[in-house]
Amino acid sequence: MYLGTSTFDDVAASVVLGWTVAAAVHLGFGSPGGRPTTRQVRAALDELGVAVNDLMLAPNQPRDATRMVASDDRGAIELRVLGRDETDAQLLSKFWRSVLYRDGGPTLRLTRREEVGGEAYAMLLAERAGVPVPEVIVAGKAGPGAALLVTRPPTANAPLATVDPAIVTDDLLARLWGHVRQLHAAHVAHGRLNAHHVTVGSTGVALVDFDHATGATTTAPRRAADVAELLASTSQIVGNERAVAGALAGGCGDELLAALPLLQPAGLSREIRPPSRHGRRQAFAKHLAELRGCAASSLGTTEPPLQDLYRVKASNLLMAVGTLFGLAALFSQVGSPSQLWNTVSGAQIGWLVAALAGTLLNTVPSAIGLMGAATIGLPLIRTTELQLSMAFANLAVPAVGGSASQVRFLQRQGMELPAAVATGPFLASLGGTVAQLLLLGVAISLAPKSYSPAHIDVGKIANVALIAMVAIVAIVGVMLGVPRIRKVVLPPTRTALSAVWSVLRSPHRLVLLLGSNILIALMTAVVFEACLAAFGASANFWTLLSLIIVISTIASLVPIPGGPTAVTSVGMSGALTAAGVPTEAAVAAALVNQVVVSYLPALPGWFATKDLLRAQYL
Repeated sequence: MYLGTSTFDDVAASVVLGWTVAAAVHLGFGSPGGRPTTRQVRAALDELGVAVNDLMLAPNQPRDATRMVASDDRGAIELRVLGRDETDAQLLSKFWRSVLYRDGGPTLRLTRREEVGGEAYAMLLAERAGVPVPEVIVAGKAGPGAALLVTRPPTANAPLATVDPAIVTDDLLARLWGHVRQLHAAHVAHGRLNAHHVTVGSTGVALVDFDHATGATTTAPRRAADVAELLASTSQIVGNERAVAGALAGGCGDELLAALPLLQPAGLSREIRPPSRHGRRQAFAKHLAELRGCAASSLGTTEPPLQDLYRVKASNLLMAVGTLFGLAALFSQVGSPSQLWNTVSGAQIGWLVAALAGTLLNTVPSAIGLMGAATIGLPLIRTTELQLSMAFANLAVPAVGGSASQVRFLQRQGMELPAAVATGPFLASLGGTVAQLLLLGVAISLAPKSYSPAHIDVGKIANVALIAMVAIVAIVGVMLGVPRIRKVVLPPTRTALSAVWSVLRSPHRLVLLLGSNILIALMTAVVFEACLAAFGASANFWTLLSLIIVISTIASLVPIPGGPTAVTSVGMSGALTAAGVPTEAAVAAALVNQVVVSYLPALPGWFATKDLLRAQYL
């Protein structure tokens, strides 16, 4: 400013920009506020009335806190300290990791005092139930903004994962599982109950590291996850039969039954899964399959089956033939094939690339919709990869390929088969139907050309609805009237209805389910609009959206191989021509849209399928 080369606005903007960058660096990489000094922690302890000696940093530091060790007249003391920047960063870090990886770390709480208080509360509940856990000395916030949890570690201080397997006796396993039963009876779920968080000593076993724990509000799935995690980790130490026998001897038979579907690589924490090297992952998956079989045999039940993944079969040939008939009908609308070729060859590549990008981006709201329909937490990255892989599965095996992939993916996450079927193929599709009906009403009201109901035969619709109702009543009557069928059908039906009801009564999941499907429908219209623009044509967005919804719904009901592809192309080209789009452009856009939506994504979908299979998510 003094030299006259900058104005006051320039300097102020520079200061704000530098301040913002510095704050982003602190948030992303941490700052001294995230690691309180020994002097600051000692001052906080004095304020809380705790006198310690030899306060120092612990050799191994966790990612989300500062760990210190000390001593007093009674022995060793451990401190978990949360600094200012650590907790500020956790709010974003937890949200990001929870969405992407289904692993957000400790339970999200808004303040540091709530963080250490919740952990202390879970340990106090466990201690009152007779579970050997660290003794809580004090938990609170003091000193220069630090929150502390001060505990006295149990005398058993060697992690179970590091001890000699020879000292892990059957009696020790039975006592460990007895403590798990006591923990869950006290309404506490540990959250990461594996061999890394169980300590062994001369006095027995103890449970430590309750930073992932939930107290008083724990649920059956959280308790089942504890059991699956501990069973999988102990089986790697003592073998499958002894690990299962220990769980049964500790009185955890019922919880072990509920944990069977979770004995999948994708259903366990990253702590006990091996690195991503293909051979080790395959060996771990084989070990878990043997463990599931051993546990099911010991419980006198059947192992939860996984949905089959269908490979390319002879039905693909029928699909290809049906598609060719549909294409022949589509080409018959064009008077001159050479004129159509000139239109297609003159397409603007930029718009086609944009259409393909929109199709691939549509896998994200599709993944969010499945996450809203599921009763368990799903990782966004892997669920998005699943939606991309379904482009290959639906092309290889129409009608059932994508649904089979969804069901198997959900089973790998720990869902039972009836709940997985109700969540994936049924509830996700129902959410899409409801969202499209809502959008159809909006699109019709906003389209420049109004629709006249005079051409709709209401009588025929009523007849079809009556026939459908009679068929449904007849099927339900047979299922309830025949005892043998009722015995087979009712249990999985109850499980499926329970999964659907748990989603319908959750406003959060309903918003995810409907909002994502609305976004999918809008993106589908945007992709088709880009295909039209590639040939120099355009249509009103709301008219196009309503046509896509109506014609795709009709096409899905046509019982011919390749029906959705062929009928949609024929119907859309004819409807767009009637709406004023040139015939050549309408036909070319319909053809290219099918290529962009149904065929080109199958190539990355194949790679996604291979990756999911390798990582044991399918």
